[in-house]
Amino acid sequence: MDLLQIKYFQTVANMQHMTRAAGVLQIAQPALSAMIAKLEEDLGVPLFNRTGRNIVLNEYGKAFLKRANRILKEVEEGRQEISDLSGSEMGSVSFATTSLNKEFGSLIGSFASLYPKVNFHITQLGDDQEKLHLLDKDEIDFAFINTIVEHTNITTMKLAEEEIYLAVPPSHSLAGYQTVSFQNLKDEAFIGLKANYSQQEFCDEFCKKNGVVPNIICECSEFTAVINLVEAGLGVSFLPCSEEEKKELPVILLKIEGISYKNILRLAWKEQRYFSKAARNFREYVSKYFNTTV
Repeated sequence: MDLLQIKYFQTVANMQHMTRAAGVLQIAQPALSAMIAKLEEDLGVPLFNRTGRNIVLNEYGKAFLKRANRILKEVEEGRQEISDLSGSEMGSVSFATTSLNKEFGSLIGSFASLYPKVNFHITQLGDDQEKLHLLDKDEIDFAFINTIVEHTNITTMKLAEEEIYLAVPPSHSLAGYQTVSFQNLKDEAFIGLKANYSQQEFCDEFCKKNGVVPNIICECSEFTAVINLVEAGLGVSFLPCSEEEKKELPVILLKIEGISYKNILRLAWKEQRYFSKAARNFREYVSKYFNTTV
């Protein structure tokens, strides 16, 4: 048994399809099948249940996959640690975030100018629980989230605080107002985020508390899209925004009476794991960028 066999097994186990796994691994399907068969022979048990072309992990395979994931993770972290000890500036940083707006672009761009050999692996997700799940599985280094974390093995750092505004197009009848009440919103068409987005859940909650059922005519997966549709006059939207961002947006932002909720951006990471030098530099840089402390 060697690491290559374990890596190939992990790929087949995750895809549960020999031909597709062979394509991903860029080897011939018969060669991959033979390697998996040799691994099963070494272990003395079958790892998959086979029905025609379909393969499914059996109880032995599921148990071995847990060990395989752990082995390959340790090897990758060992490789990264040796790279760090050798003084290499190369590395990668992986994180999940809801938005990839201008501020995030500025954050990543300014970090990349200092560490040009660092690569980014960015996952865009709206559901904070999905981000925390990726953290827990060690699939990402960090997550930018808005919810309070109850996981004991995950640490968070508060980065920024944003107010929730009502965004309206410049031509809207409410555009001349400074504040609006929920009574003003009952007949409005709303542009919202998808239902599984954590920030949309917050908006739905305070609408419900104030007796408003928003008429959502369009759901987006990114705040940039929401802003563009509001600017185009399709509807209004709830929008978290900092004082700095307000000056640059092409929509009118109105304060909403009766809302004390503030959108808090946090950086989250799993405490019990090895962080590459690149990841540690990124966390420190994010802290300084938002004027916070780790």
